[in-house]
Amino acid sequence: MIVRFWRAVAGSDAVVDAYADHLRRTTFVEMAELPGHLGATLARKVRGADSELVVMSFWADMESAAHFIKGEFDDAVVKPSTQKLLKSFDLKIEFFETQVSTGIVGGHDAAG
Repeated sequence: MIVRFWRAVAGSDAVVDAYADHLRRTTFVEMAELPGHLGATLARKVRGADSELVVMSFWADMESAAHFIKGEFDDAVVKPSTQKLLKSFDLKIEFFETQVSTGIVGGHDAAG
């Protein structure tokens, strides 16, 4: 399994809520329609007035993860409307190859 990993910073709870709603209504829906998509999540860590956000999506393999790519392989896909919401965001995404997983993510132990 491949984990596609991206970070951003939101400057208020209202922005976090708006971004979460955007993901729920658009991005995660679009991802779910792509072959090999296994799920996605938005996680938040509060850091003073800001919130660090991490978006992780899970893919069956690197070929599947490539379906969501526009531009260079590691370019982040951040719509202009989303860019306006966020205080900062990564321009690049990272891919990780799962070596072992269990529970909600893996469902069972799996070797890479």
